[in-house]
Amino acid sequence: VARHVMSTIIIRELTLEDFEQLKIFLRDRYVVDEPLWQRYPEGQRQNMADPKKEEYRRNLIQQGTSLVALEGERIVGVALAGATYPSDVEQHRVDSEQLPNDTILGQVARFLAHVEAEANVLPRYNVAKAIYLNILGVDATVRRQGLGRRLVAALIEVARSRGFPLLVTTCTSLYSARVMSALGMECVHAQAYADYKDDAGSVVFQPQAPHTEASVMAMRL
Repeated sequence: VARHVMSTIIIRELTLEDFEQLKIFLRDRYVVDEPLWQRYPEGQRQNMADPKKEEYRRNLIQQGTSLVALEGERIVGVALAGATYPSDVEQHRVDSEQLPNDTILGQVARFLAHVEAEANVLPRYNVAKAIYLNILGVDATVRRQGLGRRLVAALIEVARSRGFPLLVTTCTSLYSARVMSALGMECVHAQAYADYKDDAGSVVFQPQAPHTEASVMAMRL
């Protein structure tokens, strides 16, 4: 991967050697600001400690399609991405149904599986695979410098070099949706948080403003 320099920030491939520092970054810098998680500190800890999540992230990194932004030796941004196929949609639904209803971990998994199924992205674009950006995280200390956009632009280069026909992501925050839109991605499907309710009719997620919906974004490569 070509190195992209932004002031003293270097972007390079994320490797398993970065994994322990990545876990700290996700725990302390990413999940605390993620709209679906920010009201649930206990859920944040469960998410970070879940061995299946950890294994999933390791597998993504091993695909060689994830990026890390470093300021010196410190992680200040990540783009965690990997291949996705049509069969993954049903698998994610099945996996989410196995998680307890009364945990935020299960609620988030079911919500994301629901949004993914409604978007139906790969058949919509008539492609057999895509690269899926699972996590885009930027440290609060270096925000408003265009780092998120730089990470996604670098990921697009990687995806094209690997022959992926499509980039897909689910934006749970308004800010990430703006980044994707600025790079030419289009909104395929949006789910308003206020309209997503549990069996009792209660709204499940009530993120802080200005986050009002989750949007599935896509772009042909």
